[in-house]
Amino acid sequence: MKHRNRLFWVIVLVAGVFLIYSTESPLPIATRQTVKSGIAQVWNTATRTVSGWLNGNNQANQGSQASSGSLIASNTSQSATSTSTSDDTTPALNIVQGRHLRKTYYYHFDANLPQSEHNVFNKAVRAYNATGIVKLIPGKGKKNDNQITFSSYQKSMSEQDLGATELGEGGPTIIVETMGTQVTVINHARASLNLTYPAQSINEAVAMHELGHALGLDHSKSLDSVMYPITRGVTQLSSGDIAGLKAIYGQ
Repeated sequence: MKHRNRLFWVIVLVAGVFLIYSTESPLPIATRQTVKSGIAQVWNTATRTVSGWLNGNNQANQGSQASSGSLIASNTSQSATSTSTSDDTTPALNIVQGRHLRKTYYYHFDANLPQSEHNVFNKAVRAYNATGIVKLIPGKGKKNDNQITFSSYQKSMSEQDLGATELGEGGPTIIVETMGTQVTVINHARASLNLTYPAQSINEAVAMHELGHALGLDHSKSLDSVMYPITRGVTQLSSGDIAGLKAIYGQ
């Protein structure tokens, strides 16, 4: 019985597509064009979703894209060596490349967030505001404003399996709104600290790193960068970090 039901709906679907695309269709042209447009949107969405699965990407629906990065503390005795390049500019995350992000953000803290996290994130906010490249304002802002939510989470790591401890994560969620010829890019970002390891995660260096991800910065190969993926206690933005911010925010 189930197979017969499926066959019935397949026949109905094929007949519907024929009515829409046939030049002899009795449906009005305007109706056919509207349905064709809807079919195209569904197909494009399905294609993007399948592509995301195949490439391991996380993309939110309805024009949104989410990306995150994390900072770890290495549990192995490895000596850090600097990778010297001709351009130490901290790169931007892929989803913000080519976007025209506005420099002003509103930020707020999740309910019940420990005051110790408020303190380290507030220090990070002051450091980024001091650059003059971005402007972070306390408050939730409006729906179409750039926003950053500071939060916490708990995630236990196996030192034997991973050789590292995740201290935090953060990243942007990009929303593109189009009205006529006007395109607005909005970033609803998040920066979080891992409270499973508060002695390591609740400090300014980790907050600086995760806020950098929220603003669109990717990991850097430079040991002087707050965006280096293994924590080294760096709390001052490097020249490469500054250049990376300028590249994202058009300065």
